[in-house]
Amino acid sequence: MLSNASKLILILIFTFTTSLFSQESTTKYKILGIEVEGARSADASTIIALTGLKEGETISYPYDENLNVSLKALWDRRQFSNVDVLVDKVVGDGVFLTIVVEENKRLSAIKVFNNNELTSEEIKKAVGKNKGDIVTEYDLYLIKKDIKDLYDKEGLTFAKVFPEILQSDSSDVYIDLKIYVEEGSEFYVESINFNGNSEYSNSDLASVFDETHTKSWYEFWSSSKFDKKDYKKDKELISKFYANEGFMDYEFLSDSVEYDEDNQAVHITVNIKEGKRYYVRNITFEGNTVFPDEALVARLDFPKGEVYNKEKFIMNLNGNQEFSDALSLYNNTGYLQTRFAPQEVKVAADSVDIVISTLEGDRYKIRKVIISGNTKTKDKVIRRTLYTRPGDYFNRAAIVRSVKELGVMGYFNPEKLRPDVKQVDNDNTSVDLIYNVEERSTDTFNASIGFAGSFGLTGSVGLTFNNFSILEPLNGGAGQVFNFNWEFGQSNRYRNFSLGFTEPWLFDEPTTVGFNVFDIYYNFSTLKLQRQGFRINIGRRVKWPDDYFRIDGSFQFQLNDISQQSGVNSQFYRPGKYNEITVGGSISRNNTNELFFPSQGSKFRFTNNWALGAVGIGQTDFFKSEIYFDFYNTLYKLEEQDRVVLYLGAQMGYIDGIKNDTTIAPIELYRMGGAGLSNFGTIPFRGYGDGDLENIGGKLHAKFTAEMRFAITLNPMPIYFYSFAMAGNVWDGFGGADLFDLKRSAGVGLKMLLNPIGIIGFSYGYGFDPTTQFGNVPGWKFLFEIGQ
Repeated sequence: MLSNASKLILILIFTFTTSLFSQESTTKYKILGIEVEGARSADASTIIALTGLKEGETISYPYDENLNVSLKALWDRRQFSNVDVLVDKVVGDGVFLTIVVEENKRLSAIKVFNNNELTSEEIKKAVGKNKGDIVTEYDLYLIKKDIKDLYDKEGLTFAKVFPEILQSDSSDVYIDLKIYVEEGSEFYVESINFNGNSEYSNSDLASVFDETHTKSWYEFWSSSKFDKKDYKKDKELISKFYANEGFMDYEFLSDSVEYDEDNQAVHITVNIKEGKRYYVRNITFEGNTVFPDEALVARLDFPKGEVYNKEKFIMNLNGNQEFSDALSLYNNTGYLQTRFAPQEVKVAADSVDIVISTLEGDRYKIRKVIISGNTKTKDKVIRRTLYTRPGDYFNRAAIVRSVKELGVMGYFNPEKLRPDVKQVDNDNTSVDLIYNVEERSTDTFNASIGFAGSFGLTGSVGLTFNNFSILEPLNGGAGQVFNFNWEFGQSNRYRNFSLGFTEPWLFDEPTTVGFNVFDIYYNFSTLKLQRQGFRINIGRRVKWPDDYFRIDGSFQFQLNDISQQSGVNSQFYRPGKYNEITVGGSISRNNTNELFFPSQGSKFRFTNNWALGAVGIGQTDFFKSEIYFDFYNTLYKLEEQDRVVLYLGAQMGYIDGIKNDTTIAPIELYRMGGAGLSNFGTIPFRGYGDGDLENIGGKLHAKFTAEMRFAITLNPMPIYFYSFAMAGNVWDGFGGADLFDLKRSAGVGLKMLLNPIGIIGFSYGYGFDPTTQFGNVPGWKFLFEIGQ
């Protein structure tokens, strides 16, 4: 008998000689014609073109590599279930070819049967096929898998899906896709047990899971529906939890998921090995020459003997939001490519030493700062806002701060604000810094005409250019603000005119200068009012306590001429002819990251306004002091964009005369309630009507707001939905004030930035407390909001 080696040699010889014979017997033929058989919906000329075969070309027969390529081109279309190229006849040195195809039938309709938990539209969307598409056997496999995944998310783990291709009644070239479903039952987590845990109880560890949990009878707001994918992610959270609690030897051993089909219950058992808890003993750096060990170790914030928290260590080593990590020391001083390689060394019974190897790299300077994408805003306006300059050392914190400042300007789409760092070719010490921006309109315009009972025919025209240029008014882009508003009534019974201008960077310094002139005239049947005046503002950004602070001052002069019929007392105005001269000042801080939808940072403002009548300047005497706090914190990101934000706000204000014979105009007093759209300075408060909380006016107010905001879209038209809770009140003074006596409301709302109109919104809130002033009972209130 032949050995295996001999058999192998014979096979190789046979293969070689067969191939040689095939090549020798191959004949060259000229293609005289090409026909297509079997095409029903596909065009014959298109099929021929796809093969790449052409009349007049030469092929080898019976074997030609080009024929294999032609067949593959047709197969790749996934349009045919079978393809072949045949020789019809041979004439001399020429050949006639026939391309035989069998087309896949196309989809006519998708029919879903026996589905209850998922709608037919949801299942069809998961199929991902439209009328006219080709459906293959492999497609059926994918369709079954995708629909099964959809049911898994619904907790229907044992759902069965049966896709089937049927001949369509409409045509023999079309098929119907029938999807029959056996949904089974939803399963809910009944119990979660851990074995091997001694430091933490079952409930402690179960609470680490984000999505997989049991449900008590009173937890109506949550669900215990079981999802296999969520459970897989939750198991990883247990490992992360132990790593952050110092258990370096933790092991996940095994787990089991038991389904109780009779009770639709899931019982989960997780087997773990906790190991010992480790404490930090010594941390040392190796390879560092720029910064000493002490400076780098201080950034890690791990005192000797502290529990070793893995997540905290990595963040404080390589990057945290406060830029207080060790890497920021390098990145903020030009060392762009610094890398750390930590090594954990277990010592003694429960301690760990950490040795961190440091590769510092070269120190980089910024060669160029390039602005890209600004079609309106001038480069100068953008550059003066940046904290990075050519010639500066690379500074990561300065880049992040610059992007934040660009967002606060409001001129650009926040989703597109992306800095790009490019190393200069053949230069290991320089980078180019590119700020990519996308302009969006910030200008607003409004015009209206209507009829009011008191004023007859009325109209208004208003515009605000938030990125204006006084030197190039048609082009804009200089960052200046110009606003104009004119409202009028029939027969000059109503007039409201205002004109304002602000230069935010006077002489290219962070000094703001602006003015506003106004003329207001009302002619009611019982009251005639005219207020004319101007206001001048000046302010500057300061560097102490930090460069988020600014100081502003103002001067306002106003002439008042108010007359009313005998026996009529206005609740808003002080009658007579008098002037009002007011000086004001404020200190504020703003480190938020965006204008319309801030998601990080805070705002603070403390303002004081003094009408100088008490010192003999003007005939009006009051002192008004107000303070505002706003806080923003991101709760959830979607695709690296802040989407869910918690907002907390508080404000308080007090006004009083310095002399006993106060001359405070009633319009300066505080009123609260509604959307704040009245002309009488009402403080907005959702869930109540205008002035419901206080319409006569009080000297002291307080308001507190909490909102959960969800950004639906940030471009091109920013929109966010929110739920809110509010509390506030107005009092006659400190003597009657009671912070436990607050009116409350809660509800939902929507806000959008709609150019060129500006910010508009809607809210639907429930006011929990009656307002004794008007006898209003608790109830729901819909409000339209604009410009807030």
